[in-house]
Amino acid sequence: MDIIKILKDSYHIMAKDLLALKRNRMSLAALVIMPIAFLVMFGFIFPSGNTQQNMPVGIVNLDQGPSATAFTTQLNTLNKNASYMSFENFSTLDDAKTQINRGKLYGTFIIPSGFSYNMTHGQSANVIVYVDNSNPQVATQIQSVATSTITGLNGMQAENNVMEMGKSTNQTVNAQAVVFPYTPNVKTTIPGQTNYFNFLAPGLMIMIVMMTVMTGIPEAISKEKEMGTFDGMLSAPINQVSIILGKTTALCVRGFAQCILILVLAMLFFGVTIQGSIMLAFVMLILGIFSFVGIGIVAVSMSEDQASSTMLVNLLMFPMMFLGGVFYPIQQMPWFMQTISQFIPLTYAADAMRKIMLLNAGIGDVFYQILILVAFGIVTMAIAVPLFRKSMTR
Repeated sequence: MDIIKILKDSYHIMAKDLLALKRNRMSLAALVIMPIAFLVMFGFIFPSGNTQQNMPVGIVNLDQGPSATAFTTQLNTLNKNASYMSFENFSTLDDAKTQINRGKLYGTFIIPSGFSYNMTHGQSANVIVYVDNSNPQVATQIQSVATSTITGLNGMQAENNVMEMGKSTNQTVNAQAVVFPYTPNVKTTIPGQTNYFNFLAPGLMIMIVMMTVMTGIPEAISKEKEMGTFDGMLSAPINQVSIILGKTTALCVRGFAQCILILVLAMLFFGVTIQGSIMLAFVMLILGIFSFVGIGIVAVSMSEDQASSTMLVNLLMFPMMFLGGVFYPIQQMPWFMQTISQFIPLTYAADAMRKIMLLNAGIGDVFYQILILVAFGIVTMAIAVPLFRKSMTR
């Protein structure tokens, strides 16, 4: 009977908080604007394509021989299909460097003097790629595109050489098979064209719920304590567990609404594909909330007012956002950060969500993550509930 009463009281507290949210237009607007803002920022800061298009790159031809001219022609021809680079010709290297220093170019191809001589005398012709590495991400893209482009040009030149050899021996030669004897056939776990946002969206959904719950608890409890309405709630014949459960459930409803909005927009505008069970994904969201809520209650219980509890929650939350594998794979982090991430519930929640949504993982595939989240939630709640009750007597 006590359990039924706790659940009924929890429902009434949840309904009260949701009604207050409905009446507060600013909070209701923030409920919608925040996930859209996150999607817009991260969806366009990290574009769907792997490489930036039309990167400004210079060409400095210091040779002016026929082979150098043929090289620049082939370079432009090969680039037309992908449009990774936008070329601009310069007569001197100093002119190109000036434009790089001004931020007008990302790098430049330099064809040194003697290029044509080496080509016609059976020697390797050197091509210098001068890259602005003040921006490491752009520099990496330029180096990758430049290397792949020159590799493609090498293949084109080698095929021409093989064809010429075939003509001289009067034999039919498959130039493609001679130059490229091995043909890669890449298959992926996710059908179709994938993108960075496929990696980001599942973790972003978990992170939004975490932010909603952990920042909402100080607002829901500390604010009412400051206003004096919390004392009236405590004086009513309501179990303190009902207060925690009711307010947490109200925050969960807000978090779920934001997650659904993120999911719909991510599918419509950023090409996110869902391969697994949506129901299992939402179950994982509930487990994620269960693992986070205890941390928020501990922060509220240890603070005297809303400002200090919000500061404490932010102090705990922001490292979790960046060490939980939401934005970058944990495998790319330094070893000590990878060790810290193993103690963060967001790590396991985001990993499980990603496996469920993108790899069609079942319960058995994410059972380890489920156990970790349940255990984390039980431990934190076992600490949080006594602290919360003790704080009510202060």
